[in-house]
Amino acid sequence: MKKCCFLVPYFGKLPNYFPVFLKTCAYNKDFNWIIFTDDVREFDFPDNVERKIMSFKDLQILIRSKFVEEVSIESPYKLCDYKPAFGYIFENYITDFYFWGHCDLDVLFGNIKDFITELMFQNYDKIFCLGHLVLYKNNYSNNRRFMNPINSEFWYKEALGTKDIFVFDEPYGDERNINTIFLKEKLKVYSRDLSLNFKVNYTRFVKTTYTGNEKFVSEKKINARNRLCIWDCGKIFRLQKSKKGIIKKEYLYIHLQERHMRWNKRVLKINFFKIVPNAISPVFFKNVTKKNYNFILKRSLNLHFFRQQSKYLKWHIKNALKKYACFS
Repeated sequence: MKKCCFLVPYFGKLPNYFPVFLKTCAYNKDFNWIIFTDDVREFDFPDNVERKIMSFKDLQILIRSKFVEEVSIESPYKLCDYKPAFGYIFENYITDFYFWGHCDLDVLFGNIKDFITELMFQNYDKIFCLGHLVLYKNNYSNNRRFMNPINSEFWYKEALGTKDIFVFDEPYGDERNINTIFLKEKLKVYSRDLSLNFKVNYTRFVKTTYTGNEKFVSEKKINARNRLCIWDCGKIFRLQKSKKGIIKKEYLYIHLQERHMRWNKRVLKINFFKIVPNAISPVFFKNVTKKNYNFILKRSLNLHFFRQQSKYLKWHIKNALKKYACFS
C-alpha cells in the first residue's frame, strides 16, 4: 500500500502562491495529494498531486448523501468542521493508502519523511492535532470515529448540524473535538507540534507552538525579529544569527495562515529561496552566512498587520451592531 494521501477540498480561486505549494509537494514523492476544486486554471501539477474538478454544489450533494442526519454545509469555510470526516466522505479515493490526511493550502512543506517516520505510521492511530495538517490511520472504524459518542453525546451532530464554525477539527477552545474523541477512546495520538506555525495578527513571523491540553505558547516578538525562513532543496529551516554563527532548525512545514504572499516565479526553477512575512523570493547565494544574513533577511513594506487589523475591526463593528439591534 502507498503511505498517505492528503484530501484537500478547496473552492474558489486557489491561493496566489499555489504553484509554490505544488513545488514543495513534488519533493515529497512518498506522499500524495488529491485536491477537489472548481478552479480550472492551468497549473503544473506534479505526479503525486491530483486535481479533481468538482463544483461546491456537487460536494454538498456528496456530503449530504453520507449522513442520515441533517447537516449544514452552506459555505466552503464550513469544511473545516468536516475535516475529521474526510476519510469517510472520500473513502472511495483512498483505498490504496495506509493513512489519509488533510492539510491547508497556506502551507509550504519541508521533507515530510524526515519527521513522519515508518515507526509513527506503525504506532499511531492519529498523527498531529492542529487542523492545518493531521493524518489518520485508514481503516473502517478509524474513518468513522468522529461519529462515536462521548458520555452519550454525539458531538459531530452538533458540529456538522450548525452553520457556525464549531472547531471540531482541532483542540482549540472547546474539548468537543476529534482529538478528545481519540484520547477518550485510549487510542494512540502523536501530539507534538512539528510545524513552523505563525500567529495571524502580527506583521513579523511570531511562532506559536501547540503544547497540548488546548494550550499554545508564543515566542516573544523581539526574538522573532531577526529570524529567517529558508526552503533548501526540499527542507524548511528557520535561521537565526548569533555570535557563534548561524543557528539552524528544521521543520516539517511552514504555515502562513491568512497571509497574502508576494512571490517571484523564479523560485519555481531554483532549489533555494527565502520566506519572509510578506514574500517568497529567490536567494542568490549558495548558503546563508553571518556576512550575508542581513542582506538576505531584508524585506519590503508588509501590509499584513493592517489587513488583519482592518478585518478584526470590521468583525467587532458587525458584532456590536448585532448586540445593539438585540437591545433596541
